[in-house]
Amino acid sequence: MRLLSRGLCLAAVLAAFAVQSIPVSAEPLHDSLLAAVNAYRASRGLATVVASPTLQAAAQFMADDIAQHGPPAIPHRSTDGRTARQRMSDAGYPVSQAFTSEIIAWGASGVDGAMRLWLSSPPHWAELNDGRYRAAGLGVACGGAFPCVWVVTFGSVVDAVYAAPDYHATFYGEAPFPTVAPGQTAEWVIAFTNAGTTGWDQRRATAVRLGTWSPQDAPSLFATTTWIAPNRPAEQTTTWVGPGQQAWFRVQLKAPDAPGMYRLYLRPVIEGVEWLENVGAYVDVSVN
Repeated sequence: MRLLSRGLCLAAVLAAFAVQSIPVSAEPLHDSLLAAVNAYRASRGLATVVASPTLQAAAQFMADDIAQHGPPAIPHRSTDGRTARQRMSDAGYPVSQAFTSEIIAWGASGVDGAMRLWLSSPPHWAELNDGRYRAAGLGVACGGAFPCVWVVTFGSVVDAVYAAPDYHATFYGEAPFPTVAPGQTAEWVIAFTNAGTTGWDQRRATAVRLGTWSPQDAPSLFATTTWIAPNRPAEQTTTWVGPGQQAWFRVQLKAPDAPGMYRLYLRPVIEGVEWLENVGAYVDVSVN
């Protein structure tokens, strides 16, 4: 009973909700949430957890349910009447062989905010610090009455795991280097092939961007208002780039005021995941 009482508590910190009511993108943030949970557990000397497809299905169902219908009248019971363990079992997780729990937070606009809500609540702190857990499911739903709803389902048995993402890129092609008048803007295009086995997906925050290189992440004098950031010239132009497909990048380059030849080194990157292969990509801009 102690496990159930701890596993069926809800993080509803209204004061924090009032402060953290800034909307964010509705992209699922499962990887970021898993990384935050594991970083915390590792800092406490606890075993990290792996993402379980069955626990993930249960967690995402609850996140979507709360985003659509609001907080459950009975803690951890979805609007179809199921408990957390029932949802896990229905998704295929072996609940009869495992310790399980579920933690939920709403009102936080980002992963760090959700973690703060849980860590400030003793029952949720206890779940995050439970050394028996080896698997987890992550559910995130943004929109509706709250910026985002965050759900983690824990289990002590690893039933199944996702294949590890496989991100790789090779150079495909580029437009001729531009010649531009001082202070004017030119467009240049470059493309990379997805050489891995995992898609590049804007909807799941795994889109590929171009990052400045040599030096890494340095703000560029070529930056325009169309850039994502002074060190991020562009993102793939299509929502999805599957294995073997090409991602195209349209880069706007504002020429310096002084005539001359300028070079910008670039490297593909998936934010918060990894830099892809450095193929020596660069653009030379002739200003005259």
